[in-house]
Amino acid sequence: MMKNRFSRLFLSGLALSACGLPVQRAAAADILLYPTGPAQDSSFVRFVDGGSHPVNVTAAGSKARLSLDAANPASQFFPIAAGKPVAGTLTTGGTHHDVSAMVQPGEFVSIVALDGADKAAGSHAVTVREKPDDFNALKASVGFYNLDARCATPSLKVPGRDIVLLDGVAAGQSKRRQVNPVALSVQLACGGQPVGQPVSLGTLVAGQRYTVFLVPAGAQSRIFFANDAVSR
Repeated sequence: MMKNRFSRLFLSGLALSACGLPVQRAAAADILLYPTGPAQDSSFVRFVDGGSHPVNVTAAGSKARLSLDAANPASQFFPIAAGKPVAGTLTTGGTHHDVSAMVQPGEFVSIVALDGADKAAGSHAVTVREKPDDFNALKASVGFYNLDARCATPSLKVPGRDIVLLDGVAAGQSKRRQVNPVALSVQLACGGQPVGQPVSLGTLVAGQRYTVFLVPAGAQSRIFFANDAVSR
């Protein structure tokens, strides 16, 4: 009963404060931060910790909070009212950022906290938008969000095999493809050279969606992934 009450906690206003990416992790997957609009195509927003510090997201009206960190870098997608602005504050590493987004019907919006180019620059937030139209109950969908302009001609490859999963993604853009539901690992390459270690996505599930994020990490780049689950 108590869990159901929390999982239906709505934002009383349309303002959100995102203070970094750390929030109350135990309830984060179930809390609906925004009201869902009636009789409209579904729209969704999620928050992602793409930096080196935990992030707190706080809903201004209800004060509901969400915590993200390296172990749990992405929230689920929260259903929200389409065509209405949502605004808030991100707090991470001692810095605060006001963020806002207008989510259109059918859009999936990710608000990602990133480290700055150097320590003096601090952190900042970027917004990535998708309007998926590629659902296939027999395939899994893997997306690639390029949020690091320093990685020249980035690509995701299957390690140990001469297979390019995704490439040709400009900085600030995304790309997606359907794959068979199998165990999958990916290797980041910048300028044709491998960067970092391969990342395992586990065994993909048919009909499910996954996103690999390319983000700055000090002098290098790094990738991590999230399951694009929707909060119910």
